[in-house]
Amino acid sequence: MRIHPLGSRVLLKLSEAEEKTSPGGVVLPNTAKKKKVLQGEVLAVGRETEVSVKRGDVVLVPRDGGIRLEHDQHRMRIVKAADMLAVVKRSE
Repeated sequence: MRIHPLGSRVLLKLSEAEEKTSPGGVVLPNTAKKKKVLQGEVLAVGRETEVSVKRGDVVLVPRDGGIRLEHDQHRMRIVKAADMLAVVKRSE
């Protein structure tokens, strides 16, 4: 199965978050980290998207934005292009 977003939507593969452990040895879930944004890699871009992102770019999106889905054991999200907050540039 291949997923391609329609309109001005973007398909993201969310970055795998590392598990955090408290000083007492308790494993903290992702929701306990209180991050307000998610980081994901662009897998596909809808044809009507006016934002200049392309496949392979890493972007930041709001934690509660978009449609969540799981495909091939990967966490993914379909978001509106306008909801993307930033492109993450890797320093070289």
